[in-house]
Amino acid sequence: MEAQKARILIVDDDPFIRDILADIYQSNAYTTETAENGQDALAKLSAGNGIDMVVSDMNMPVMNGLELLKTIRLKDPDLPVIILTGNNEIAVAIEAMNSGANDYLLKDENIQDTILLSTKSVLEKHELKKLNR
Repeated sequence: MEAQKARILIVDDDPFIRDILADIYQSNAYTTETAENGQDALAKLSAGNGIDMVVSDMNMPVMNGLELLKTIRLKDPDLPVIILTGNNEIAVAIEAMNSGANDYLLKDENIQDTILLSTKSVLEKHELKKLNR
């Protein structure tokens, strides 16, 4: 799978953030789908839409990003997941990484650069892992 052809599920309860992330990805040749919370995301993942990676907010109603991550890991331990948050507490980052996140990024003014670098890195590592099997 070439990174440019990856299908990314963006999960965030804020429609403005979802739209910004979708624009960033689509302007860089990625295909996107969006969900407004963890439950919605799980429904889209279960529908078999060929999602290659999930980018999820941490703090959402109904099901937060950490609960979503843990559920994804039970169903698909290899699906790449990047967690985004406005919370810069190190304990939250550690918990997300220990729960199986492939990366943890702050939503800040550099999000366009960091999300694209992280996405490329996470997808490349995922591809190498698949090739090594």
